[in-house]
Amino acid sequence: MAGTVLVESPPYVDAVIKYPERSAEGGRISGNKEFTFELEDHLMRIRNARLESPSFDTRGFALLNRTTDIDFTIEDEVQKRWHPQARRLVAGLTGAEEVFPFLGILRGGEEELGGGPALMAHVDFNAETLRSWIARLAGPKAEEFADRRLINVNLWAAVRPVENSPLGVCDASSIEPGDFMNIKFGKPETIETDAFRGGFDSGGFVLGFNPNHRWFYYPHMQPGEVLAFRLCDTADPDLRMTAHTAFDDPTSRPGAPKRMSYELRTIAVLPG
Repeated sequence: MAGTVLVESPPYVDAVIKYPERSAEGGRISGNKEFTFELEDHLMRIRNARLESPSFDTRGFALLNRTTDIDFTIEDEVQKRWHPQARRLVAGLTGAEEVFPFLGILRGGEEELGGGPALMAHVDFNAETLRSWIARLAGPKAEEFADRRLINVNLWAAVRPVENSPLGVCDASSIEPGDFMNIKFGKPETIETDAFRGGFDSGGFVLGFNPNHRWFYYPHMQPGEVLAFRLCDTADPDLRMTAHTAFDDPTSRPGAPKRMSYELRTIAVLPG
């Protein structure tokens, strides 16, 4: 578990979560602010997860430690220093035989890198897309891993202290399977050139509004902390996935530096 942050923060905030409308089923997302459906604003209570002890197994998220000797602006350094840590962290959470990090992105800051914070409740990839990525990432082991259980775990790291636009995660046990809607990424004509799609028509999920959703966040995340959350599990027909989104924190200090974070997607391959 990550260490305690000595910054006073409230037990919860009431803030807007941007949910895709229920007609989003079958839609497409082409960019951080480019999609074929509308969003709905819903005021939700977002609880301070530092005051609880969330279980990764049941709620789908956990706060962990990482080293701070990583310059996330240098890709070679990310691969040499962060990827090995990421593999160990995800293997510890899932019992994976192997872990494949991929599609890391540096987001936010004054330059709005990566399009800035992603303000939409969503889950990244579906099972078909995970299997397509493993076929590409696993090299000579691709055939061996073709039918294995795969779990998509994202790692969200603060590059500097997070003073605004924190990441909210939705307790997986509070989501009904019918709340998830299938979407595709990018435009059909750009499948081969979109790095995010890996050369195939990848898809994932967005989350429809349900008043029973329980949202959490970790106030004032620091370098040295990483939020891990579980997404698609190919062996879970009940879709116990942790939807996530950035949100505008009403308690943020005016004029604070814009949030900078590094998010890394991983695929955990479970033993056969």
